Amino acid sequence: MFRTSVPRPLRVLPIALGIAAVAGFGALLPAPASALPYGPYTCQQGFVWRDAYNGDTVCVRPGDRDTAHAENAQAAARRSPNGGAYGPDTCKQGFVWRETRPADHVCVTPDRRDRARAQNSEGAQHFADASQLPAGKVHVRTQKHQLGGWIFVDSASGLSPNARLEFYAAGVNTIGLRALGNRQTDGNGYLPRETAALADVRCQIPRDRAATVIVVDTRTGIATSAGTTYAFSC
Repeated sequence: MFRTSVPRPLRVLPIALGIAAVAGFGALLPAPASALPYGPYTCQQGFVWRDAYNGDTVCVRPGDRDTAHAENAQAAARRSPNGGAYGPDTCKQGFVWRETRPADHVCVTPDRRDRARAQNSEGAQHFADASQLPAGKVHVRTQKHQLGGWIFVDSASGLSPNARLEFYAAGVNTIGLRALGNRQTDGNGYLPRETAALADVRCQIPRDRAATVIVVDTRTGIATSAGTTYAFSC
């Protein structure tokens, strides 16, 4: 189980050793990656982009993409013709905004909105190689200890307001992504530099390799790299 705060100082490496460790890990890179056919957001076999809007790269099953297209086609019929309490995009009774992103006002049944939110959260797990995702607006830093290291959120801004951010590690000796923890942005889409660790992990990959930290903004489903970490490196 990951800890959410830094243990007592007696477990931290001595200062001289800690500095040497950081210097020794400073130039680590993820394992070499093969080029992906559709760029960094290429999905695993059996998954496709959801395509609920132009640029939607959340990976889903083909049937879910077909459903999103059908919902788009039915959008006008499910919208209140005279507007309403939520403006011109107010839905008819029994329908709600889909919200695959905050601006998605396609009217769907409540269960379909729930499914869209789940897809946003799950999508990063279905990329062909999440370690190739581009850098985003969240950054992490690492502090080594004798058994592995602590991973901290260093900075985060320009994200969705009041959004749950989910963090994963790619390139660790596990199948798929390894969950690290989550954080919640404030009303301005901001997270401060943290002193409480996002995750306390154990080393399990070669010393000359680094893992990539992936972050998902679950209000949009957009996944990006938050940088690399040597916390898993032995």
